[in-house]
Amino acid sequence: MRLNLLLILLIVFTSACNSDIGLQPGKETLQPPAQPGITATITLTSTFTPISPTPTPELINEVCSPLADEGLAELPEIITQAFKMPRPGNDDGHQGVDFAYYRRKDRNGIEGLDVKAALSGIVVTILNDRWPYGHAVIIETPIEKINPVILKNLTRSQIEPTIVPDPRVNCPPGELIFGMDQSSRSLYILYGHLKDLAILSIGDTVECGQSIGTVGNSGYSTNPHLHFETRIGPSGARFDSMAYYTAASSQAERYNYCVWRVSNLFQLFDPMELLSIQE
Repeated sequence: MRLNLLLILLIVFTSACNSDIGLQPGKETLQPPAQPGITATITLTSTFTPISPTPTPELINEVCSPLADEGLAELPEIITQAFKMPRPGNDDGHQGVDFAYYRRKDRNGIEGLDVKAALSGIVVTILNDRWPYGHAVIIETPIEKINPVILKNLTRSQIEPTIVPDPRVNCPPGELIFGMDQSSRSLYILYGHLKDLAILSIGDTVECGQSIGTVGNSGYSTNPHLHFETRIGPSGARFDSMAYYTAASSQAERYNYCVWRVSNLFQLFDPMELLSIQE
């Protein structure tokens, strides 16, 4: 009788405990008592390092007139000798365009007029009274930095084999003292027959419209004018000097001249294709 009473009390006590702590028969987890008006939320957080977007390179969007006081649209009015493509392997034709006048606007003659960079770029060659260009500057502008709108009218030849110069051109053997990036193309502009050169050094950056010298009559020239010459070739050219075959020129200068003018490594196109971009 006493044993049965103890058993009954044990069962009642166990049931009461299970009810108080929320245990469910057959379950192994505790269920917290529900509380009205309270909803449990879990906030997940993650940590990551944001990837900065690749900056878009700023393109060159402007072509400037190479002559002070003359707009791009006015340049055809003062052409004294137009571009004429040379025969392959020869140093003939007229490998640029010449600008000159005797009387225009309020000026008597073009000599001394400021010459300005037509495109932003890097100075790669400075010639000091070398025949035939006289005082001259060459500025390089990588093609990929130029807005395609500017390039669309250019005769942009693909990389072509070099040409063996005609023997009558007197091109000596030699080698370039600089390397070039054959996978990248640049537009090179030569400004020739200058009277004075601005204070520039190889590697200097110039902006569109920046003064680089003045119109002159240096080199192989019979009257003051600007000789403006455009080519497309491998990036990275750095001619220390160049000159045609004369008693005063070195073999290295003559070799450089032939590479620039005759070899087809630097391919000519009519400068007016660039300068005809209207303001």
